[in-house]
Amino acid sequence: MIFSAAKPEIRLKGTVLNQKNGAPIPLVNVYDSDSETGEITDGEGRFSIVLKDQETASLTFSHIAFNNYYQNFDSSHSGLTIKMKETLIQLDDIVITSTRNGYLLRDVPIATEVIGKKEIDESGAITISELLQQRAGVSNSTNVDGGAIFNMLGLDSRYILILKNGQPITGQFNNRVDLNHISTNRLKKIEIIKGPGSAIYGSDAMGGVINIITEEIKSSPSIRLNYRASSFGATPSQISNDPVNSIIKSSIILPMSNFNFSTDITYQHFLKGQQFEYISADQIDKINFNNEISWSSKFHALNISHQKYNQIDEGDTKLSNGVVLYTNKTNINRNQLTLNHKWNLKDNLSVEQTIHNANYNRKYKVSNSDGSLSTEDITEEKDSEYELLFNYSFSNYLFNGGIEFSNPEYKSDRIKGGVQQKNILGVFNQVAWNISNQINIVSGFRFDAYGDTTVISPRLALSFKNNDRWTYRLAYGHGFRAPSFMESLIDWQHLQFGYTVKGNPNLKPEISRGLTLGAEYRNQNNFQLSALLYTNTFSNLIKDYAIEPGLLSYQNIEKAYFTGIEIITKWAISNQLASSFTLNYVNNEDENNKQIPNTIPLSLGSRLSYSPGNQKLLFALNIKGTGEYDPQEFNPTSGEYQASEQTVNSYLIFDTQVIYKLSPEYQIIFGSKNIGNHTNQAFGPYIGRTVYVEINTNYER
Repeated sequence: MIFSAAKPEIRLKGTVLNQKNGAPIPLVNVYDSDSETGEITDGEGRFSIVLKDQETASLTFSHIAFNNYYQNFDSSHSGLTIKMKETLIQLDDIVITSTRNGYLLRDVPIATEVIGKKEIDESGAITISELLQQRAGVSNSTNVDGGAIFNMLGLDSRYILILKNGQPITGQFNNRVDLNHISTNRLKKIEIIKGPGSAIYGSDAMGGVINIITEEIKSSPSIRLNYRASSFGATPSQISNDPVNSIIKSSIILPMSNFNFSTDITYQHFLKGQQFEYISADQIDKINFNNEISWSSKFHALNISHQKYNQIDEGDTKLSNGVVLYTNKTNINRNQLTLNHKWNLKDNLSVEQTIHNANYNRKYKVSNSDGSLSTEDITEEKDSEYELLFNYSFSNYLFNGGIEFSNPEYKSDRIKGGVQQKNILGVFNQVAWNISNQINIVSGFRFDAYGDTTVISPRLALSFKNNDRWTYRLAYGHGFRAPSFMESLIDWQHLQFGYTVKGNPNLKPEISRGLTLGAEYRNQNNFQLSALLYTNTFSNLIKDYAIEPGLLSYQNIEKAYFTGIEIITKWAISNQLASSFTLNYVNNEDENNKQIPNTIPLSLGSRLSYSPGNQKLLFALNIKGTGEYDPQEFNPTSGEYQASEQTVNSYLIFDTQVIYKLSPEYQIIFGSKNIGNHTNQAFGPYIGRTVYVEINTNYER
C-alpha cells in the first residue's frame, strides 16, 4: 500500500473591526502575497480564506478608508479579530486648529478640511506645496525665484496664516511664505480652516489658516530615507540632457522611556534646465533641519523643537540676446526655537504655555556684469512670543482662551533709523456649546493691540446635523492683517526695472468681515459632497499707487469685495478605485466694481487613483485647470494696474504618478508633472514638463 503525504494548507477565519468603535468593516480586501489569493469581507466584516500547499501565510488587510494591516501566520486559526485604523475620509478625526481644542470633524462649526495620513502617504508629495496642489480653493504656482506661492478661496497668501504644530512660520519675504520650505517628513495631517480666523489667531488669518501637524513620536525607533531625482524638459532628448535636480529627506526617531527624540533633514538642489530659463536663479540650494525632544508624565507634557532653514540662490539677469546685465545672489536663514509645556490639572482643566523665538535673515546682493557691487540689501526679522492658553470643560460647554505677547524687531539698511520694533498683545476668549447631538455653537472674540493700533475680532459659528448624513454650517467673523514689514517700513529700489518703492508708516490694518455658509453630505465611508458659499468685505485694503512717475508707495482703499463658491467631492468607488473633485469660483472687486488684480475666476482640480488587488501598486492621475481670464499688469511708471493685451486661455495641467510598494519598508515612485508642457512666461505657470523618480525607505523596530 502506498501512502502519500497530506499536502499542507492553512485555513483562516475571522472578523475585521474598526479599531476606534469596534464596528465591523465590510469590503475589506484580504490578500495573501505568496499565493496571490484574496477574499473580501462580508457585510458583518467576516472573512474565510483557505491557502493550499502553504505552510505560512502573509496576509494584507486593505480598505480605501483604513490604514493597511499586515499579519503573518504559520498555522490555521479561527475566531481571529483584526482591528484596522480609520483614515481616508476621517469621519471621526479630531481637529484642533479651527477652535484651538479637540473637536470631531463632523461636528466642528467652522468649515474645515483635513488631509489625513493615508492621503499624504499615497500622494507621493515631497513638499507641502505638492500636497496642497489638488485641494479645493487652493491654487499653487511657482514664482520667478522658483518658490511656491498660493491662493485660497480667492485670497492671496498674504491673507492665509501658515502654522506648523500651531506655531506661525516666521520669515515671510514680501509677506508670503514659500511652501517649498516645508517638507512632508513625519507629517501626520494638514488642517485647512476656511474663512476668517483672526478671532483666535490674530493677524494674517483673514482668509483662513493652514496648520501643518507632524506625527507624535512613536514608541519604537525608526529611520526613514527618501530620495527624488527630477529633470525639466519638453522632449525626451531635452529631459535626458537636463541636469538632475535632487531632493533628499531623512528622519530618525529614538524613543527613550518618557523621553523621545527625533531629527529630520530635507535637502533640495536645483540647476537651471531646459524649462527653467526664465527663472532668475541658475542654482537653488535649500536645506531644512528639524529637531524635537519631548517628555511626558501623567499630568505634564514638555516639548522642545528647533527648526533651521537655509536657502542660497545664484543667477544672472540677461537680455534676450544673452548679454548679462547683473548677477544676483540671495542667502536666506531662518531659525525657530519653541518650548511648549502642557499641565493637565484635572480631567476637565488644562493650562498650556509656549515660548517661541524666531530669527529670519535675508541677504540679497546684485552686482554689475563686470563684478563691481551695485547694491546689497540685508534685512532681519526677530520675534519673541509668549503664549498662555487654558481649556476648561463643564457639562455641554467648553471654555478656552489665552494671552499672547510678541515683540517683533526689524533691521534693514532700507529702514529709517535702521531698526524698528513693535509690541503686540493679543487676548482671546471662546465658548463652544454642544446644545444637542444635532447643534453646536462656537462664539468668541479677540482683542489685539498692534503698536498704537487696536483691533477687535469677533466670531460666531453654528453647525446643525439633521441626520447622520447631512451637516449644515454657518459662520461669521472678522479678520485683520497688520501692514507688513515691507509695506510700512522699507524704502527700496528695483534696480532691474528702474523704479523706487517707499514704505508708508501710516498704513492702517486691513479689516475683513466674512460670512460662510456650507452644506456637507457623507454616505458611510465612501462618498462625501460639500459646498461652501463665502463672502468677504474688506476695509482699508492695502494697494500700490504712484506718488510720481517711478516712485511708488502703498495706500489704504476704502472697500473691496471677495465672493465665491467651492465644491468638493470624495468618492471611494471601490476598494481599489478612489476619486476626488474640487471646483472653485471667485469674484473679487474693488469699491469701483473693478476686478482685483491677479484674480482667476474659475479653477478646478481632480484626482483619480487605482490600486489593484494586492494594494502594492497605485496609479494616480491629477488634473489642475483654470478658466479663461483677463490678467492685469502693473505699470511701475504710472503705478496703475492695467488690463493686459494678452488673454490667458483656459487650460488643464495633467500630472501622473505610479507608486510601487516593494515591501512594507521600501517603495518606489515614478511621476511626471505638467505632461502637456503648458507654460506662460508672463503669467505662469512658469515651469513645464517635469519627470521624476523617488525611492523611499522606512525601517521600524
